[in-house]
Amino acid sequence: MHFKHPELLYALVLLIIPILVHLFQLRRFRIEKFTNVKFLKKAVLQTRKSSRLKKWLVLFTRLFLLASIIIAFAQPYFPPTSGEIKAQETVIYLDNSYSMQAKGKKGVLLKRSVQDLLENLPQEGRVSLFTNASEFQDISLPLLREKLQLLDYSPDQEEWKTINLKAENLFSETPGIQKNFIAISDFQQRKGSDTINAIPETNNYWVQLQPENRSNIYVDTAFISARNLDQTELSVLIKATGNPQREVSVGLYNGKELFGRKTVALDEEKQVATSFSFPTGPIEKGKINIQDSGLLYDNDLLFSIEETPAVEVVVIGANNASFLEGIYKSPEFNLRIFPENNVDFNQLSQANLVILNEVQEIPFSLSSSLQKLNDEKAFLSIIPSVNANLESYNSFFQNSGLPAFREKVEQERLITEIIYAHSLYEFVFAERVENFQYPKVQVYYVPAYQETAILKYENGQAFLFEEDNIFVFTAPISRENSNFKSAPLIVPTFYNMGNLAISPAQLYTVVGHPQNISIKANPGKDEILKLASEETTFIPRQQNYQNKVEIFLEEDPKTAGHYQVLLDSTRLRTLSFNLDREESRLGYRDLEAPPGVEIQRNIPDVFQQIKSANEVNTLWKWFVIFALIFLFSEMLILKFLK
Repeated sequence: MHFKHPELLYALVLLIIPILVHLFQLRRFRIEKFTNVKFLKKAVLQTRKSSRLKKWLVLFTRLFLLASIIIAFAQPYFPPTSGEIKAQETVIYLDNSYSMQAKGKKGVLLKRSVQDLLENLPQEGRVSLFTNASEFQDISLPLLREKLQLLDYSPDQEEWKTINLKAENLFSETPGIQKNFIAISDFQQRKGSDTINAIPETNNYWVQLQPENRSNIYVDTAFISARNLDQTELSVLIKATGNPQREVSVGLYNGKELFGRKTVALDEEKQVATSFSFPTGPIEKGKINIQDSGLLYDNDLLFSIEETPAVEVVVIGANNASFLEGIYKSPEFNLRIFPENNVDFNQLSQANLVILNEVQEIPFSLSSSLQKLNDEKAFLSIIPSVNANLESYNSFFQNSGLPAFREKVEQERLITEIIYAHSLYEFVFAERVENFQYPKVQVYYVPAYQETAILKYENGQAFLFEEDNIFVFTAPISRENSNFKSAPLIVPTFYNMGNLAISPAQLYTVVGHPQNISIKANPGKDEILKLASEETTFIPRQQNYQNKVEIFLEEDPKTAGHYQVLLDSTRLRTLSFNLDREESRLGYRDLEAPPGVEIQRNIPDVFQQIKSANEVNTLWKWFVIFALIFLFSEMLILKFLK
């Protein structure tokens, strides 16, 4: 037993006072015998014994009473189980990702966690809290309560390695402090091999919240599967986890206008593909909606369909250019074809894609204009001539950082390999084609060094390669030299070059995925593009070029929704953003506690364990009670003991 004020124990010397008083009261008297009271001798002896017992009992009660009061003021206590009292410092990680929308026994997991924290946060010691999107270090308890009540869901989902690093940074470096780290989450399986480790020299508490319903249906993807002048067909893929209901109601909206609704049945793999047809035209605020009682955030998939501005395509070299007229059709493209000796440089300066179609040479004036366009992020495509002036070609290649043509080889080669991962062919093939009718060339040029190829000959050399938005063919594709124009690859190759020049109007993008989007616009010197929804407006990082603006979406936006791209007050197009569906799969970890970790199922138990681990068992109240008992005992003895 320890004392908070041990110096007060010197007051126990005062116990000598009741002892002295008692001895004074028990001093011996001389006895005188009288004959007429001899018959009272026996009664006198009995009375004397009773009086002596009473005085001893009173003495002991007074001694215990005084001792209890002195010990109570000294505040005795038993130390905690750790053997010493340490200052507490607690860091809390609260997972506020969208999977915490699931319902547990006491309600929605995130809302229940916030309520438990509000009821159990310690009144003493340092407390810091962080979530997937924000952190509050060593703030006052009233302010922390206010922040918790305003907490909302976040699309971010941090890796556990990052979570541990954040927690360690929030702890102070003060020595001798007991550190407690509390991780509150549903502990979903994260992307990749993300392992959870304990923070060393810290009491780690993992609170795994359990949803009651592990079934969830969600809209996974949507894409345009067919489109013509009159009708557009939108395909929708719906997936599910757990043991969901078999039938799902799916609706298609443009704003509040219902385009169609149908009921579909999930297959054995817990997914179903369906489609909607509607008149071709712009849809600014499209939405696919399902009815599901699982997670709420993935019941809607937002999209928008825009009237894409025409891509300006300029072809230099009128010979054998008719095949390009069949690929670059209005209204998607504005195609202009010029002879190589009569180029309209005003039209050329507005081009998004320039194709050098087997020109004999690249003069200095044209080379300078093409390099300027490339600096402005325009796309170039170079098809050499059979009798090309290699000196002029290589001069342009050298200035553009491309490998020069080393020699011309007159030998038939088959084009046998496709790099499917390249953006030209990424979404062209449903599966890899092993056997197809290989195109061939009769004459080709060998680059000075091997660049990253898109199409390859049978000997591994490049037929088509790309560097810094410049696509270079190593052989003429005229019918006299190649049958490439008759091959199925010709259309997707050139069509996708045109689409890459201006970012195609995607149906939607995913929040938190960095991406660059090119928008056809000509802002003034001090004008900028901004993105605006009904709730928020922000200015993305952007770079202006001669006839387009490239915006860089990195951390913003943070919420799903339809965002208008505005130049001042003029709407250029609408971008739709959706949350990542990674958390919709509801895959949870089976936690096993490593050394130094306690696993709990609810928040109050964690705080009770932390409190008891450093709790001092104070005893002063017991000694006050003892003092009252001895006082009451003395009163009873004085009153009733005769």
